[in-house]
Amino acid sequence: MDAALSPFPQPTHGLILRREHVAAMREDVAAAAPLEACGLVAVQRGVSQRVYPIPNMAASPVRYRLEPHAYLRALQDMEAHGWTLGLIYHSHPHGGPTPSAVDLAEATYPDAVYYIWAPVGAVWVGRGYYLTPQAARPVPVRWE
Repeated sequence: MDAALSPFPQPTHGLILRREHVAAMREDVAAAAPLEACGLVAVQRGVSQRVYPIPNMAASPVRYRLEPHAYLRALQDMEAHGWTLGLIYHSHPHGGPTPSAVDLAEATYPDAVYYIWAPVGAVWVGRGYYLTPQAARPVPVRWE
């Protein structure tokens, strides 16, 4: 596909996640298992600033729904600090760290990275993607 016609943000520079933010997300997804966990990460200039674990209203092992009040509070806090929503994370406790058909169908933030956590053996691993209802594109995510 021509880059000018791509539904994804251009160019892709990826994100930098601070190690303490990676640890906070990993703790959240591990604690929620066997249900999916979900949350948001605020960024500024491509670097994570804060993790917002959000309750999963779906309480499901295969789907997540961000609890609306916690979601709104997180967005208001981001705005108050001058940060933006850079990453939406959730877990696949019984699958891999790749987008599911449901993830694609329900993707609503084409400019945010969707970060999917899954257990590989005893270790939770995550991968980032830009998602649209039609496609997924891997996004480089570094830890510092």
